[in-house]
Amino acid sequence: MRKIVAAALAAGFVHSGAVAATLPTAGYIYSRQTLSQFTEGCVAEGRGGVFVGVGPMLAYPPSAGTRAVVFVSDSGTERTVAVGLNAIGDCYYDAAADVLYVSDNGGDFAGATSGDTVFAIASASSAMSVSVGGHELIASGSIPFASSLARLGNELLVSDAAGSGSGAVLAIRLDTDPAQVSSFAVGLDYAGGLAIDGNDVLVAESRSATFDNQIRRYDSSGAALGLVSGPTYDHGSIDLAVAENGDVLVTGNDTLVAVDASSGASAALVTGLDGGTGFAAFGGGVAVHTGSGRIDFAASSFSGADDDRSLHRLIPVSRLVPGRGADDVECAHEFCGIPPAAAGGGKYDGPAICEDGAECDADGVVNDSCTFSLGFCFNVVDPRLPACTPSQVAGFELVVARPADAALTTTVAEVQAAVPLSDARCFFSDGITVPLRSTGSGLRRPGKGVVKVRTTTGDTRSARDTDVVRLICRPSTI
Repeated sequence: MRKIVAAALAAGFVHSGAVAATLPTAGYIYSRQTLSQFTEGCVAEGRGGVFVGVGPMLAYPPSAGTRAVVFVSDSGTERTVAVGLNAIGDCYYDAAADVLYVSDNGGDFAGATSGDTVFAIASASSAMSVSVGGHELIASGSIPFASSLARLGNELLVSDAAGSGSGAVLAIRLDTDPAQVSSFAVGLDYAGGLAIDGNDVLVAESRSATFDNQIRRYDSSGAALGLVSGPTYDHGSIDLAVAENGDVLVTGNDTLVAVDASSGASAALVTGLDGGTGFAAFGGGVAVHTGSGRIDFAASSFSGADDDRSLHRLIPVSRLVPGRGADDVECAHEFCGIPPAAAGGGKYDGPAICEDGAECDADGVVNDSCTFSLGFCFNVVDPRLPACTPSQVAGFELVVARPADAALTTTVAEVQAAVPLSDARCFFSDGITVPLRSTGSGLRRPGKGVVKVRTTTGDTRSARDTDVVRLICRPSTI
């Protein structure tokens, strides 16, 4: 949470007009996971799930030490990772080092014992309710307006939303002890979202005088390369991410926006996140799931509705795996979360292949097995399947799962409890784990798995969509 957001809340927000249902743009399926607390600031992809900032409903003046970061697994289970935060700006997860970095800009809140810095939480994949005090990467009070985070080589970039030309992007060296801080970019206003785009750094900011927004591009040395977008009111400046298609995703204002990195043209990806109040939602963190292309983000209408306590998800239809059913029913069900194989006419031409410990392995470690983040999507409007019109899903069953996996069985039961389904929906599991095979001499050989499901439609006529995916886990080459 930026301090300027708290100030804006105290002053009141502008009504956005008509109340709308939450709707994604064409090419995506919208889903949400409702959490136990309200979301705040931070969304970062982890292995097998997402780190999310949470806390009590935003109020002014805010309370110190009441914010936390939780890890939300793909199936929706929550684990509290870090506690005692004041105002979460952003978070970044270093999967190789298993360290979660969290920026906090509430060190001046009444009762705060540490803040205005970046905290480093070690062993984040298993950490439980770690108190952030004592885990400062740099001294408390070093960055009073610490906002977004991004990793550039051996440096952690932090945006400083000081405003009025005093905003900046700072670089914290991660290979020195103590960590050294230097300036990466200066002369900014309310510097916000950061993202790495190839070899370049993207920086979003809100201008102090007009509160319109823009996205700047810098090379890796901090030299300015010009504007990607703006100044404009068509998007915000809170957080940035780069989608798999190259678009720049930006939060803030009342929606999640995709900006064409070449032309600067912007388009809303989802609308209606207003909690049913008609008041504009304020964007939080956004991150892209490597491998599946799924976009995870947070938003708040400050209404207390479920919109404000949800992890919102956009699943790109182009990354779904349709299977090999009949053309006119194949869109009833499609697999999600696994690497798509080359296919013609939208047909799946497997198998899905993963290497132990690679990005496609949800457990994130080399442990002689691969965990495939397998999920299920229904009633898909898929341009790859023009002969198929979504129909009501009347039934769903798991026909084969080898090896047997309790997490997958649980997710199937959730689908069965939700039918009939007449809208586009996705359900996520914590994956199916496929172990490597061992020879008598101790050599590791690829392991194999298979999942077969059957979906029954039943509005005007009964039909079946039977889909099979083969899974192959290969030994690590590291």
